[in-house]
Amino acid sequence: MSIFRWPSFWVLCSFLFCVQPLAAHVVKQLYGEFQADQGSWKLEILFDAGYADPATRNDVAAPQPTRDWLVKLPREEQQRLCQEAERYLQESLGFRSETGPLEWKISFPDFKADPANFPSLLNDGAYFHALVEPVGNIETVKVSMAGGDHPDLVVKMPSPSGGESTYLTVPPGGEVVLFTKPVEPSAPVVVEQGQNPIAVAFHVGVKHVMGGLDHLLFVLGIFLLQRRWQALLKQSLAFTAAHTITLGLAALGWVEVPRWIVEPMIALSITALAVENLFVKEARTWRLWLVFAFGLIHGMGFAGALSAWIRPGEGFLPTLISANLGVEAGQLLVLFLAWSLTVGWSESRAWPHFRRWACVGLAIAGLVWFAERVKLYHSSDSSSSVMELVPSHSISTRLRFHAFEMASCISS
Repeated sequence: MSIFRWPSFWVLCSFLFCVQPLAAHVVKQLYGEFQADQGSWKLEILFDAGYADPATRNDVAAPQPTRDWLVKLPREEQQRLCQEAERYLQESLGFRSETGPLEWKISFPDFKADPANFPSLLNDGAYFHALVEPVGNIETVKVSMAGGDHPDLVVKMPSPSGGESTYLTVPPGGEVVLFTKPVEPSAPVVVEQGQNPIAVAFHVGVKHVMGGLDHLLFVLGIFLLQRRWQALLKQSLAFTAAHTITLGLAALGWVEVPRWIVEPMIALSITALAVENLFVKEARTWRLWLVFAFGLIHGMGFAGALSAWIRPGEGFLPTLISANLGVEAGQLLVLFLAWSLTVGWSESRAWPHFRRWACVGLAIAGLVWFAERVKLYHSSDSSSSVMELVPSHSISTRLRFHAFEMASCISS
């Protein structure tokens, strides 16, 4: 029977088509830390400079600017970034009390020094702090995020008892209460408590897989070798173990590899896995070591996305493990979906042809992605403004890496 007569074949093709707009290693987020007392409150946001320019803000293939690029910008260009960042935040965020909208202001403390003092992160990304404060007296404070193509706002909330911090997530179009000022002046401020970072780490680990095109393609490359669950589980666990090792080492600052090396290598790993599928028929020991090696590379890429907020200290190891357990759960979910959609027609004579051409497609996608990553990072090295970082043509995959990917799950 022809493979084209199987409904699950078309479902799988539709799934592969639909994931094309998804992001690579991306869960779009803005990350902020909230503080409050009897008199006032403040929200300090770690702002990605890429959001400060409309040209790169919504371009899915634009590479993230580097700290070195930000430091070398002329003072007037840095001031322009501040203006664009303020405009973007004013359009995106909203604050109100029970009685109506709150008036608020934004300042950029990193730019007060000359030269400016920008945060230095593991991924060498271009970030600066945006400090949001109210104007006048306050009561209950609610924060909202504009709908549409906006990131989640993840807010680290202080623990009133001095324990572990929690996190509130404001999705696009959503609103949450940050804190309530008590009626009695002597009573303590009531700060809202969000989710436990361990649970959130697991959830974001799953989202990291399901929303990252590079990770999805790599897992499909694992699946296309053979559909036996024993082999699939061994490869998935090998990948996650390696992923955990380099993610932890990079977060601790013990291992550091430039992103212009890591990101093209991630793309190349997809090609290598797909090409090997064309020449081998089952997962032997060599295959497990190959997947493990590629997991080390992917872990360094993930660490680049985490570097904006991950810090060694209390809670580091549990959240690190929880995040990678979420990654493993996401991988198993993808493998289960692929296995379910291929039940029946995987035994047909057409399956080997589909498998072969699917691997060829993965290999080509990885090569195109590799070439574009190299080109984009080479261009960014010689760029003098954010506008020049935008390529004239881009493939449909989201290659931009935001450093706020998992800001909702680690406590400092």
